[in-house]
Amino acid sequence: MKSIKSAGDRFFAVMAYIIVILSIMSTTVMWNYLKGAFIPIGTYRYLLLAISILLVLVTNSYNFKDLSFITLIICYLLVFIFFSQINPFKYFSNLCMPLTASLLIVFVYYQHGKGNLLLASYANIVLIVAGVSLFFYFFGSILGLRIGAIDTNYYWADTPHFTTSYCYLYFHQPLQDQIYLGHHVIRNTGIFTEAPGYTLFLLDGLIIELFVKKSKTFWRIGLILVTLLTTLSATAILLGALAVLLSFLQYLQAQGKLNLKIVIPVFLLLLVLGVIVIRIRKSGGSSYSVRVDDLRIGLTLWSQNPVFGVGFGNEGALIKMFAFHRANNGLSMGLTTLMATGGLYLALYFLVPFFTTLFAPSRRYLLPISILLLLEIIISNISTNPVYLMAMALLWYAVLNDIREQGAFAGTNYYTSLYF
Repeated sequence: MKSIKSAGDRFFAVMAYIIVILSIMSTTVMWNYLKGAFIPIGTYRYLLLAISILLVLVTNSYNFKDLSFITLIICYLLVFIFFSQINPFKYFSNLCMPLTASLLIVFVYYQHGKGNLLLASYANIVLIVAGVSLFFYFFGSILGLRIGAIDTNYYWADTPHFTTSYCYLYFHQPLQDQIYLGHHVIRNTGIFTEAPGYTLFLLDGLIIELFVKKSKTFWRIGLILVTLLTTLSATAILLGALAVLLSFLQYLQAQGKLNLKIVIPVFLLLLVLGVIVIRIRKSGGSSYSVRVDDLRIGLTLWSQNPVFGVGFGNEGALIKMFAFHRANNGLSMGLTTLMATGGLYLALYFLVPFFTTLFAPSRRYLLPISILLLLEIIISNISTNPVYLMAMALLWYAVLNDIREQGAFAGTNYYTSLYF
């Protein structure tokens, strides 16, 4: 990233860190659920919307094409109200507001050629959180050294749970510990309530390091990968391996060495790894059965109302269909949950960029990123996650505007010579 010299650059740089921090705080970080937490999680979303509007006004970002697209998306979201039974406040606060804020922020930053500041800010915060969590995970959770340890409670679904905080920078969650092949293992959840939430936070940082930055820093990539492994999440292992694989294929393609003799064995290896991981998770009584049940429920409800779903935020309709042996332990499969509650109508916002990068030759350089983002929402219920919505806003902007000339992407036309 170029050095920050002007006052305008400093303004964008500072605001980038504020935006990223607020976006992360809008997710399932532990500080929002500790006993005595006084800032409602929705407050961060209001702040993000306020900042996005402020950025438009202060920077005079009135690009007709971009504002027209954002206006069209807002109208598209509003039309949904007239055709679906929803809770309007929940719909506005959980989806419309953070989605609009994300689009405005990303479009303003890229209009001024400062998109890299947003990406670098997120990547740097991921590195800091990963490094701190690895330190406390190894010395605290594994070796038992109580460095600044405080036993406290957090509240999840209005139920108190025990946790150990290490200087409030890392949290050991006993509820997240699992049994693998008969052995008790401790999972690294970082600053998040659950390992899957931490996994997606790390994966987005890995995507930036592997596919966005022109020059790769291997210690940064290695730190994220090691941290992903300590989450002991099937999501982390499979998507992390896929991300590295796609990056490796990118390198081979740039060297002119990419061919089916290499691609097929590598993908078969990844498939075998996936089968092994799933079987281990299944035998360990983990979230495997929950995911299968969520997939069944989501597709069943979606088939009953494929266009507009049963109502955004109407998780009650899905919970009623839980398998008899299952507790009310939330929903895990994001895309099928969104299609069940919002129908194909809302799902299109997340699907169109993927198919555009798949079939539009001029946007195919975005294909690895769109594949990983699509897989994230398929296996995680993150359609209202502000960090994920920010990533989708970036993908939408890149689909509408070729941003390779801004230095945000390596510019490699992935796999064109092989598949298309």
